[in-house]
Amino acid sequence: MAGIAEASSRLQQTFRPILAPRLRMSAVLFTIVLAVVGFFVLYPIWLLLINSFQVGQFGLATHWGLANWHDALTQPVMRRAIVNTVTLTATRQSIALVTGVLLAWVIARTNVPGRYWLEFGFWVALFLPTLPLLLGWILLLDGQNGLLFQLLAKVPFLKIPPFEIFSWWGIVLVHLLGTGVPAKVFLLTPAFRNMDAALEEASLTSGVSVKATLLKIVVPIMAPAILVATVLGTIRSLQAFEIELILGSPAKINVVSTLIYRQVYQSPPQYGSSTALAMVMVLILVPFIVAQQWLTGRRSHATVSGKYSARLLHLGPWRWPVFAAILTLLMTITVVPASLLVMSTFMKIFGIWNLPNPWTINNWLRILTDRRLISALWNSLFLGAGASIVSMVVFSLIAYISARTKLRGKGILDFLTWLPSTIPGIIIGLGFLWLFLGTSFFRPLYGTIWVLIIVATLGSMTVGVQIIKTNMVQLGAELEEASWAIGGSWFYTFRRVILPLVAPSVAVIGLQVFATSVSAVSIVALLGSPTNQPLSLLQLNYLSAGSFQPATVVGVLILLLTSVAALGARIIGLKFGLGRA
Repeated sequence: MAGIAEASSRLQQTFRPILAPRLRMSAVLFTIVLAVVGFFVLYPIWLLLINSFQVGQFGLATHWGLANWHDALTQPVMRRAIVNTVTLTATRQSIALVTGVLLAWVIARTNVPGRYWLEFGFWVALFLPTLPLLLGWILLLDGQNGLLFQLLAKVPFLKIPPFEIFSWWGIVLVHLLGTGVPAKVFLLTPAFRNMDAALEEASLTSGVSVKATLLKIVVPIMAPAILVATVLGTIRSLQAFEIELILGSPAKINVVSTLIYRQVYQSPPQYGSSTALAMVMVLILVPFIVAQQWLTGRRSHATVSGKYSARLLHLGPWRWPVFAAILTLLMTITVVPASLLVMSTFMKIFGIWNLPNPWTINNWLRILTDRRLISALWNSLFLGAGASIVSMVVFSLIAYISARTKLRGKGILDFLTWLPSTIPGIIIGLGFLWLFLGTSFFRPLYGTIWVLIIVATLGSMTVGVQIIKTNMVQLGAELEEASWAIGGSWFYTFRRVILPLVAPSVAVIGLQVFATSVSAVSIVALLGSPTNQPLSLLQLNYLSAGSFQPATVVGVLILLLTSVAALGARIIGLKFGLGRA
């Protein structure tokens, strides 16, 4: 026993000089990351909180008080907006979650033909620009002038049930087809792919049916990823803006984001009550964030280890019917609206099909000769590339600190990454405007593309960090321990062991940030200027002026940018992905 104790003491003395610098370096990095994230996240929110207690009209003398909060909690229009937000969110999230779990499992865990390209198709569906996509659905499903109803009306003896896209269920349908289901597939497929196939095989071998295995084995094991997808989907639903604004206005359906938008842009603007309403939404979302962190940290959820198995479930004769069903759904939510979007760029009058000669190329000639287009295109490319590169590096470090270290305070860092997504984009944009104008150090950046890169990176931080973190949580600890045993530093282990395993997720984040940055509107609207205006703000300007045809042309250009980025990220994901059999 004495010999063992002596040997143990010698080993500790041998490795202490190696471990101490490693711990010090990781602690220094953590402190820097926490300070930077804390400043850019908390200071704008602090500005929003302070201004929620400033009572009075914008530009005039204000005083401290609770009137803004009283209005946010008691006015009937605000209460109705909160109820609409909650009911719309609950309806589409419940439908999207069930559908998304099933689709993600089929794509990731079965031998359905072309499963990687099917997944890529859902990525493309998720990153189609929201506003042009919505215009495509209106062209198709408008109850009076929609192309689908006009074609069906010509079929003899066919009675079409009435459907109005400018309604509550119209909002639900467009969300499900546009982002609801694709978002769930986007979030869940990488996590399902990383699950050890031996867990399913043990269940099936014991005689359990495929349905029971999915419900009793796969879903409970994937609970952390499903929970993250649910919370992120809920947050995204609470922030939804464009669809509700356009489809809800004729039916007088207000949600929190559209009501805030109208209060900010009315004359005079009601910044106080709109900011108070935004802070109410933050308070509502905080318990969901805390619950997600608590449930994720209750137990070990590692499903990828040194004994990882990636065998797939064979569907037998059902593989081609399943493929046909998924492909049909995918074509409906991607090709149909995208085709209508392209078609609308050649229409003389948006949405009017029965003109004697409804087609023209003047829309393209007009936009391609606009000097602002070239400038906006370069700004979009620089914005997307810059935000993507920064995000992949920063988000990976934050996720590694949160998921793979035992540093004190990492829970605070993880919590901070959730906060930017809890504020509607137009309001957080206002917070960043006050940040850049009110802080002398950052004031020279105002009006430059770097401001938009910072804001776009922070706006994507919640989704980016949580996706990478979810995949890191699934990695067994022995993968890092093997690297440390041969003397690898924490950075070497992070770069050579962890990153290759989560490379598909990092590539997905690069795509997500690029697409979000190129098509972002609300979060950058108050920070744009003639010198840093991207394509998304150019499109917004056209729409604000009532020029729908040129706006659809800009939407097609944004769609091309996001599709090219999606293809590049898909190639990287397939090259470095885990379990590509």
